[in-house]
Amino acid sequence: MPSRTSGVYRLMEAPVLYLAVAARPTGIMGVEMAPGPEKLVRQLDPQWSRVEVGVNPVLDRAVSQLEEYFEGKRRVFDLPLDLAALTPFRRSVLEVLSETVPYGATCTYAELARRCGSPRAARGVGGALAVNPLPVLIPCHRVVGAHNRLVGYSGGRGIATKQWLLDLERRCLVRSGGCGCALHRPDA
Repeated sequence: MPSRTSGVYRLMEAPVLYLAVAARPTGIMGVEMAPGPEKLVRQLDPQWSRVEVGVNPVLDRAVSQLEEYFEGKRRVFDLPLDLAALTPFRRSVLEVLSETVPYGATCTYAELARRCGSPRAARGVGGALAVNPLPVLIPCHRVVGAHNRLVGYSGGRGIATKQWLLDLERRCLVRSGGCGCALHRPDA
């Protein structure tokens, strides 16, 4: 996570990886993923302070909502997000992604570029997603390559983590009676 005004963070264990969730008073500013807690702590900004439950209500809500997501009980996050450090283009890409690609669905980089009003910017969209400071909360794992190929994921264990997150959403849709058929939409 980039160095900015000091914040607080909390570590949490998810089914296949560990996360560090960071917040400032303005909202959640970062989610880092790693296969193990030691590597995760080495990635964090040394200005940040590790806090426990009850010290930061926004952080408490974020960890709780992420736990619900990983348990298959939450599809939408309701949290204040701090995207102030991003360029307008990157912020726009993440906002359009959050607004137009629902739980269990995917779209391609090219389709997301079109939705952002920049149909020739598929690589730029990929670059914006590569530095998404809030993976899972802003679901960059739902963006796939041409012909629905799984490409480009830097969180956790890379493509394996992306596949796991997509499979989690698909399983939860099927369990809840959804068919999961929105998972692989053709590039429009």
